[in-house]
Amino acid sequence: MTINKYFVFAPQAEKSQRANDNEQLSEKETQRQALVKQAQQQGGL
Repeated sequence: MTINKYFVFAPQAEKSQRANDNEQLSEKETQRQALVKQAQQQGGL
């Protein structure tokens, strides 16, 4: 934990938020990869 006169930072709370972000990111990444593969098969890229 980091404390100074402006804020208190608790990394444990940040880790749980990152786990949720990673799940959302992986869903978007999977969707993006599928769209890229589809575009390549169609000759778009």
